[in-house]
Amino acid sequence: MLRTAMLAALVAAGTALAGWWIVPLIVALWVLVLPRHRSELSSCVLGAALGWAILLGWAGFEGPVALAARQTAGVFDLPAWVLLVATLLFPALLAGLAARAVQPTSLR
Repeated sequence: MLRTAMLAALVAAGTALAGWWIVPLIVALWVLVLPRHRSELSSCVLGAALGWAILLGWAGFEGPVALAARQTAGVFDLPAWVLLVATLLFPALLAGLAARAVQPTSLR
């Protein structure tokens, strides 16, 4: 769990500094430098989603995230929670694909 929290912090910091495209790079380096075990893929997926959840929470303290989510989701005629879930699924999918791509074959 500590590894997942550390990855979440790295993903949050990297995204805040460089943008969304840094997520697969961080995860790929994480898996290559610190290969661990078979559950690395799920750990990376959870860490990336948690990292962006941290950013959403931080943005909630800085501004009206709920209002922005409602207005943006209204454009697509969706509930606001769908947009927030999609926001968390995006880095999770990026992380999962990157982790799987660079994961050593012995751990697959």
